[in-house]
Amino acid sequence: MSNRELNTTVQKGLELLDHGDIKQAISVFEEYRYSNSNQPDSWFYLGDALAEDGRLNEAIADYREGLKLAPEDMDALTTLGDMLLEAGDPKGALACYKKVLELDPKDADAVVSIGLVYSSQDRTDDAIHAFSQALELDPDNVFALNAMGDALYGQGDVDGAIAAFTKGVEIDPEDPAAHFNLGELYYDLEELEEAEDACLEAIRRDPAYSMAYLTLGGICMDQDRTADAVMHFEKYLKYETSIQAADMIAEVKAVVEGLKEELKG
Repeated sequence: MSNRELNTTVQKGLELLDHGDIKQAISVFEEYRYSNSNQPDSWFYLGDALAEDGRLNEAIADYREGLKLAPEDMDALTTLGDMLLEAGDPKGALACYKKVLELDPKDADAVVSIGLVYSSQDRTDDAIHAFSQALELDPDNVFALNAMGDALYGQGDVDGAIAAFTKGVEIDPEDPAAHFNLGELYYDLEELEEAEDACLEAIRRDPAYSMAYLTLGGICMDQDRTADAVMHFEKYLKYETSIQAADMIAEVKAVVEGLKEELKG
């Protein structure tokens, strides 16, 4: 293949992924890897597609192969760490993130990721310490602020959590996750008006931010706004297509059916 043909193949695969045609994307990236197995990105692209299909162990294996060819690729190391954490291998994830930090000691995101591993192990104090270190490296790191907010809320520090999430929104108002995290916190506190405003802001920033619709549906149910709840839950089902969310998708479908029956009655 010429470079132009390679780029066309990769672009086709990425477009298929964007449109949710995961199986076809996998086929395209398998063809790409077959012809370019000496290129690390051929393993990474296929790994990404396999992960989207819920085939996490295969995706991890492909990333490991790609990293044999590019052992200092920090993006790939981070992605592999994320996959390993999702697969229930915090030790493996930690090794990946620490490798990134060895390559770049000032990488605040890697420190946050290390903290998230600690959080998954219920080592909350260690996690908060890591998030604090990340914020020392980069005071405006929204990833760190969101993680810190979650950890502080888990410890019962509501004011600290609100401050962290609010600062994240102020630093990057275009980040839907920052708005959503604030909305989720308000929802847990049963401050429904504030929760709704924050979640609506999240979907203004990113209309495909599926989790915000889920929370909005819950808010509307709590307020007996059944038609609005159905609308939000259907938006969630439209945008949430990941294999990992299969159980939640099935649950939401059942809820929508029940709510529609209520509306008929």
